[in-house]
Amino acid sequence: MTQAPTDHLWRHFTAAGAGRIVIVRGEGCYIWDAEGNRYLDALAALYCVNIGYGPWPEIAEAASKQIGQLPFFTNWVGFATPPAVELAEKLTELLPIDVGRIFFVGGGSEAIETALKIARQYHRLRGEPTRYKFITRRSAYHGTTLGALSINGSPALRSQFEPLLPGCLRVPPPYRYRCPYCSEEPGCTLQCADEIDAIARNEGPETVAALILEPVQNSAGSITPPEGYFERVREICDEHGILLVADEVICGFGRVGDWFGTSRYGIEPDLMTLAKGITSAYAPLGAVVASEKVVEPFFSEPTTAFTHGITFGGHPLSCAIALANLAVFEREDLVGHVQRHMGEFRARCEQLVEEHPMVGEVRGDGYFYSLELVKDKETKETFTPAERDELIKGFLIPRTRELGVYMRFDDRGETCAQFSPPLVAGPAEFEEMIGVLRQVLDEAWDRVNTKAGV
Repeated sequence: MTQAPTDHLWRHFTAAGAGRIVIVRGEGCYIWDAEGNRYLDALAALYCVNIGYGPWPEIAEAASKQIGQLPFFTNWVGFATPPAVELAEKLTELLPIDVGRIFFVGGGSEAIETALKIARQYHRLRGEPTRYKFITRRSAYHGTTLGALSINGSPALRSQFEPLLPGCLRVPPPYRYRCPYCSEEPGCTLQCADEIDAIARNEGPETVAALILEPVQNSAGSITPPEGYFERVREICDEHGILLVADEVICGFGRVGDWFGTSRYGIEPDLMTLAKGITSAYAPLGAVVASEKVVEPFFSEPTTAFTHGITFGGHPLSCAIALANLAVFEREDLVGHVQRHMGEFRARCEQLVEEHPMVGEVRGDGYFYSLELVKDKETKETFTPAERDELIKGFLIPRTRELGVYMRFDDRGETCAQFSPPLVAGPAEFEEMIGVLRQVLDEAWDRVNTKAGV
């Protein structure tokens, strides 16, 4: 197959000297490049191709029908389209909160951006204009638009674009493996949650608009909430009048073993942000779900409006594809499929922890796991920045691809190997993923020890 030149394509988060792989086809859990090489997609592209690559003819049919009937119209100034209306109603059936309104956007960063604006205007409408600050967790990733970037917990991502939004505050994640408060204790003390209370009191609760948390934090390695964590978080938000935003961009639509992380962990958010799995990435779409409590001041007067909009928000083609995607979810019982197989998936990951000297811990839930890599399991000694760079970019990433697996090695916290496959994956795919990772880590361990002179 002849490929169009890509010399002028500016790729995302890509170093200037990086090589280029052109992906031309996908089927099931696999993708193929232009050279004919096949890869097991162990990351669902970017945590988003939840139903896999099909083929799913009904999605193509839904897209073709919508393009033939109405390729586009706006949701601005009183207008709507049938797919957007229908999708809002369908999501309301699935969502675990008291839905007030659903605001459609183009993707995850736009969903976060929109949630920040909703939070600020919500407090203004209620007579509290001093509430403009946001609290998030260290290392957490929430997107790349300037507002979303401002609340990100990674200094490396923010540094090139500062100064950003003022008033963005950060607290520790519930990271038990290296927690300064309770890693040596028999259980979590919830000091990480209490830090939210402390920072709100220090700043003045009357200045804080919202707290934004992922149910399972992706960056730093699939960090799951300990028992009682979100109950304590809800208490703090209620005490101080702070809105709680559940960032479900990755966790939503089956990824962590339920339709949403919110339902999986009993979270009671005021706002939810959705994207990725809403269409399984077959088309761009995101959404913000606002509870009845949040929408009340926006609809209390006939002249009041949320002063925000996105041209392509609620695009009828994307909404039609989302509806077809959700129909596949339900017909194939993909959430049930994850629940039936996630125990085996985790067990295979835990076996690597038990057997491999380079794997310190496994974290995660559902079809979303991270294995933290260490130099010494007894001391939890980690890799230096230079060692991480050489290990990840110089060896782990290219070697796993040579062996036919596309996965992630994340160093936004400590070094982690991460799996987040399509939800149609099963034991055969688990065996392939874990087998390749085991081989690559064996080779990496030899390299580390050879350099160390062991």
